[in-house]
Parts: sequence; structure tokens; C-alpha cells
Amino acid sequence: FDFIKGNIRHFAFFPPGGGGILAHSLARVASLLKVREADQSGDGIESVINKVESYLAEGKLAEAADCLEESVQGTQAAEIVAGWVKQARNRAISEQAVVFLQSYANSISLT
Repeated sequence: FDFIKGNIRHFAFFPPGGGGILAHSLARVASLLKVREADQSGDGIESVINKVESYLAEGKLAEAADCLEESVQGTQAAEIVAGWVKQARNRAISEQAVVFLQSYANSISLT
């Protein structure tokens, strides 16, 4: 996630397929100058990044993926995060399957 944070900040300002060179340059400068939000209560991109990082710290991959996907929907950032969201969901499914199989193995060993 750390790898794509900078791009999310930059491309969250653009609609899909939109923005020329000047718009991209201004967005890059704005994303570098933007003050980082400490709380998670807002709906700005920094609040979203903070929420996603909190979910990741708690091991809630599916929630992190959902939060990020919903927040960047309708922007160019949606294209950037699509791969990460898919990988996060796949990992969450895999981890859930491992927990299920471990529980099943434990129940079999007890009988």
C-alpha cells in the first residue's frame, strides 16, 4: 500500500481519462504541499489513506480494500488502486480459507 499512496494522492483529483499536462503538474504540486490529516473523520483523500492504514494495521484487508475502492471511485486513482484492491481481497479470502481449514483439521483431530 505504501507504494501506491503517492499516486493515489495525485490521481484522486482527476476524472477517469481527464487532465492535461498542466492539470497533472498542479495536482502533483498540490499533493506534495497538502497538509496531512491526522484524524479519519473527513472524506478527503488523506482521511481515506489514514482509514485504510488503520484497517491494514488491524488485519482487516477486505475493509481496507472496500474503503479505498469506494473513496476513489470516479477518479483516475481508481485505475491505480484496482490491482491492489484485487490482491488485498484475494489475500483476505486466502486467509479466511486457511482459518477454516485449520478449524476443520482441529475438529477432525478431536474425533
